[in-house]
Amino acid sequence: MRICVFTGTRAEYGLLTPLLKRLEADPDVEPTLLVTGSHLSERHGHTVDAIRADGFAIGAEVPLPLTDDSRLGVALAMGEAVSGCARALDVLAPDLLVLLGDRWECLACATAANLLGVPVAHIHGGETTEGAVDEQFRHAITKLARLHFTSCEPYRKRVIQMGEVPDRVFNVGALGVENVKTAALMDRTALEADLGFSLSEKFLLVTYHPATLAEDGAAETEGFFAGLETVLAEDKSLKAVITGANADPGGSLVDARAARLHDTFPERTLVTPSLGLIRYLSAMRLCAAVAGNSSSGILEAPSFNVPTVNAGDRQKGRERAASVFDCAPDAGAVARTLRRALSPQGADIAKQARNPYEKHGTSRRMLDILKHGAPKGPKPFFDIDYRLSKD
Repeated sequence: MRICVFTGTRAEYGLLTPLLKRLEADPDVEPTLLVTGSHLSERHGHTVDAIRADGFAIGAEVPLPLTDDSRLGVALAMGEAVSGCARALDVLAPDLLVLLGDRWECLACATAANLLGVPVAHIHGGETTEGAVDEQFRHAITKLARLHFTSCEPYRKRVIQMGEVPDRVFNVGALGVENVKTAALMDRTALEADLGFSLSEKFLLVTYHPATLAEDGAAETEGFFAGLETVLAEDKSLKAVITGANADPGGSLVDARAARLHDTFPERTLVTPSLGLIRYLSAMRLCAAVAGNSSSGILEAPSFNVPTVNAGDRQKGRERAASVFDCAPDAGAVARTLRRALSPQGADIAKQARNPYEKHGTSRRMLDILKHGAPKGPKPFFDIDYRLSKD
């Protein structure tokens, strides 16, 4: 069975790793990767090198123009992603295409697959992220998919609410949590040596992406980093490891602001386009708190019992553990919430938090379902019978 797995960013590739390993190990499956997006961009760390180092078979690479991160530039890049992925899928001719998440690159590949008659299996559908345009992309991908792997029961119900047949929608948990439980992570000494950066006893792991639906994304970016700057100025023992923004409109502005923060605290901040899966999770396990607006602070950090400071609406609507402290993306709110997360009380809350995305055997269940293939024939729309109140 030929299964093609799509990846366009470092984050989604890391989440896919447990499933990719199972596909590689199964004698009945011939897996291949379709790699595109920021993986092939020098500015974003050229993370295709990490995929090659992991030894996974890459069947196709689709370069995209990512130098222009204006809204028009990203829209034009998405058009090239549709045509590039169509050409790649036509050559690879997979029996099934596996996609994870909600990004524009992912929607482009799902669109191409549907036009070519390649069935799609979608991971992480049904979630809501009200502060990002990815919200609409995710639900659009749901309607283009024939198999669905959701991370929580409320998300499974939402996918069914969107007209998907219940026996094609599976609540399997989050692959990222499986990484937390199974990956061989670095200790502090090994991580410091690999980064070339001395970590203090207390440091922050920071990932901030553009809030693509914000009225003033630039102001929100400034608010977050100003709050972070305030706390770093207050606590001279605190350090920060900061990863780069993704390939979204406004990403270059975020990276420029992170660079300015590094200029202010050159000895106490490390700014890098990408850490890679093992270094990122190792840093997450060791850090005092995760900060920014990345989904990793919602999905994975609670399983390490590490507090998260989640700024703004980019992750609004997602199920979250008690260890996730939400705040407005302004300097005062960010600084106050960082202080709370770094306090003994914040650490105690994180130690007791339960991660709603944590389930046993996520990748194994997914492989078992994928091997049965996607349903054939026309895709039905499942109607829910609503009983309207007499009121």
